[in-house]
Amino acid sequence: MAAGNEYRSPFGLGMLRRMGYLADRGPECGPAAARGVWVRPGTAVPVARERELAAVTEAAKWPPSLVLVEGIAGVGKSALVAELARRQGVEHWVATRRCDPSRDRAPFGVLVDLLSGYPRAFGPLGPAAGAVLAHLPELADRLPPAPARPSGGVVAAGFREVIGALGRVTLVVEDAQWVDRWSLRVLRAVVDHPPAGLTLVLTYRPEQVGPGGPLGARPGRMSRTRVVVEPLGRDGVGRVVGPVSDAVAAALWRRTAGLPFAVAELVGAVRDPGVLRRADAAAAERVLGRVPVPWSVRDEMADQLRGLWGAAASLVHAAAVVASPASPAVLSEVAGVDGAEVARLVRRAVLVETDAGIGFRYPLARQAVYESLPAGERRRLHERALAVLGDRWPAQQLATHARGAGALGKWLRHGVRAAEEAMAAGRDDIAVGWLTELVAEPALPADDLARLVTVLCGHGLRGARHRELIPVLERLFTDQRLSERVRAEVAIGLGLLLMRAPGDLPRADLKIRTAVRTTGVAGTWSLRGVAIFGMPYLGTRSVEECRRWQGLVFDRIEAMPPGPQRTTLLASTLQSRLTLGDAGIADLEDLLPSRVDPDDLEHLRQLGRARCNLADVCAWLGHFDHARALLADGLRGVESAPYVRSTGMGTEVRLDWLAGRWSGLDARAEAIVAANPGALPVTGEVRLVQGLLALAAGDTARAEVCLRDTGLADPESAVTPVVLAAIAALSIVALERGDVRTACTHVDSGAAILRRQRVWAWSADLVPAAVLAYAAADRLDDARRLLDQTAAGIATLDGPFLRASLAAAYAHLAAATNPPEVVAPLYTAAAAQHQDLGLPYLAATLTERAALLGAPHSFLALAKTYEELGAVIAAARCRHHARRAGTPMPSTRGRRGYGRSLSPREAEIARLLADGRTNREIAETLFLSRRTVEDHVANILRKHGALSRAAYVSRHGS
Repeated sequence: MAAGNEYRSPFGLGMLRRMGYLADRGPECGPAAARGVWVRPGTAVPVARERELAAVTEAAKWPPSLVLVEGIAGVGKSALVAELARRQGVEHWVATRRCDPSRDRAPFGVLVDLLSGYPRAFGPLGPAAGAVLAHLPELADRLPPAPARPSGGVVAAGFREVIGALGRVTLVVEDAQWVDRWSLRVLRAVVDHPPAGLTLVLTYRPEQVGPGGPLGARPGRMSRTRVVVEPLGRDGVGRVVGPVSDAVAAALWRRTAGLPFAVAELVGAVRDPGVLRRADAAAAERVLGRVPVPWSVRDEMADQLRGLWGAAASLVHAAAVVASPASPAVLSEVAGVDGAEVARLVRRAVLVETDAGIGFRYPLARQAVYESLPAGERRRLHERALAVLGDRWPAQQLATHARGAGALGKWLRHGVRAAEEAMAAGRDDIAVGWLTELVAEPALPADDLARLVTVLCGHGLRGARHRELIPVLERLFTDQRLSERVRAEVAIGLGLLLMRAPGDLPRADLKIRTAVRTTGVAGTWSLRGVAIFGMPYLGTRSVEECRRWQGLVFDRIEAMPPGPQRTTLLASTLQSRLTLGDAGIADLEDLLPSRVDPDDLEHLRQLGRARCNLADVCAWLGHFDHARALLADGLRGVESAPYVRSTGMGTEVRLDWLAGRWSGLDARAEAIVAANPGALPVTGEVRLVQGLLALAAGDTARAEVCLRDTGLADPESAVTPVVLAAIAALSIVALERGDVRTACTHVDSGAAILRRQRVWAWSADLVPAAVLAYAAADRLDDARRLLDQTAAGIATLDGPFLRASLAAAYAHLAAATNPPEVVAPLYTAAAAQHQDLGLPYLAATLTERAALLGAPHSFLALAKTYEELGAVIAAARCRHHARRAGTPMPSTRGRRGYGRSLSPREAEIARLLADGRTNREIAETLFLSRRTVEDHVANILRKHGALSRAAYVSRHGS
């Protein structure tokens, strides 16, 4: 790169060890190691800095050259030059030295550390070189005699002489803004009269040197290249951290301002980094918000603030307490110092100026400084901030200052206003956070506590923080400051939250049953609790019990005027009536308001909840297009209700599974699970879909794990139709393994639940699987009995999917007792019903059965259908059927090479290999020869760099 060239890039380094920013920052300086290369521990190949690395590498190729690497602290300079040092060290000697302001700046200290480990003989040396003997005794055998009492100028000349005799070398000085003045004098002289084989690399912080860099603007006789290393953008953060959601990348960028050092330290401090792959915005903020400031970030900030004068330190402390960017006037008033100091701090890059004001470069830096302040100093500055800001700033900031200052009255006033503003903006999780902090205050008056608890219960149900709220409400339930009526309302809210947690349904039931009998409990609130008992979804209540509770609620609904309270109760009951066949879809939708005041967010949320609930039932019944239409409207209305939105998204995931829209579906499902930890009504449904996807891909180990995560161990606390569908899938797994007894055990348990509840709207998944298991066990009477009961149960239900599934089940039963020519048309007809409903995978499985019985269907066409969906095992099976039938197979001549990537066939085998299958089992599953499988397995191990089969399974298994 030509002298004077400048290059900028927004890219960053790889995360953690790949990024080269670890807590272990290494020694402050050090001698050369093997080959003379010394690199700070923790640095590594700077992934995603390819263009900057290319720039410095190209410049370093053509000595004499000066490479200036400029960037703020933590942006990635060290990792960049560490990789350059590694590359240069392959050809010639390289020495690296990091400066540090906390060390005693001994004269020529930088040069001593750079040169003391030089391992080779020098070129021709003049007598001046002997002046450095006192500083470099390690090189005494290669230096001329020392002159008597050399002056500093003579020593400087000696160092220039030694550097000129090194030959082809690269000298790297990190943080050159702190070079001692004598070393700086020598380096400037070297630039003016450079040795032919020298590459000099300097990294520095631009705010602490002049415009020309640490050596000044003098061009000298060296080729000069300046590379500016910039912070990452949002996209850059996502790329270097790895497979994380966009929401996580954005949250990391906000907290770190795109500094790779801070990004790596923050990610490294997350207890379970896996959650970052799938978290949504709210979950990302929760996870990252719980991470303490890494000590290395604290250390970095201490480095930046070391040596600040009194007024400057006061301003930095004030900025840490004020938190948000503020004007110079506000900062100086809170700090009690002259405002002129603010500009100096900005020039030194301790604080930065944005359109919003002046503050820290990134929140983690502010937090590190804030937490380093003594408690008394923090309290005093919060008091000052509260006095200076008055009521001009947002309520959440004033509430923070009031709490920090210990001003209970002001904290209550501003905290409640902050919660109200968050609710009005649709940020219920933020509102719940404020309310949770307020109600935990022991000094809060009883009247204020009662008012806030009522609000907290209502809004807590919309968010996804039930695990945090449950212990809060349990404590409040016993708080003697609350009246019996308020404690009863707390019990109802607690019960509704407990229904989301695995295993807590019986406790929730008891809480609600006791509370709804308490005199004075708000009518709508009490009825919402009662409506839970009318839901057949949760637990295993009978149809009669559900209808009895529904009747109580509906009698009250009919007497209520239109409004949010009526819509709230309808949202809690309509899905139950549709599930039991007590009303049609159109009639139930007519009960909902056609128009709602767009400013009434609560009413909009409840209308959205009602539509999402109806969409869920439509999906089980088979009205798939109508379910999607209801979801589209419903999800728009519940943007500010994360929990309700997640339930709707779970329904959407299941609809996409049924419709064969599998691309990216597992990742979407995983993101929903991450955003709703411990919320079984949400996670159970998406785990079901993940299990079905894994089963279709041949990953039976993962399929079983996901299917059991639906709540199979405790059906009383799970969502019943999800459990029934999971039971059906597990029975299919058992049948494919030839384990008929286990398959029958599964379907017997499912049939028992179905018969006990008699909610036949949930029969579509279980009944066909049950008939297959019973037929395999020669229990045909059991199959007929279940089919008769199902046919009678769905007769009054408007369920296209129920009827199509029943047709498939009858075909399965017929296959056990009738000749192929009788059964094949039954399968073909059932497949056509499923295809008409938009269920390609289920239709393909039935078409395959028909083809095996002689129906005129193409196995190759079926294989293509399966492949397009992602059902690789079924595709392999159909290709095998085609070969056995003598169907001409497409030629594979001239097919493309895949290099280091896996071919489609290898990808199929790799999934089964990661599942722990043996070569024989893989061969049987994919209908291949064992020799073919052995060759493919060898290629897979080679391409993935796995030394053994066990190592591959350990790395890639479920």
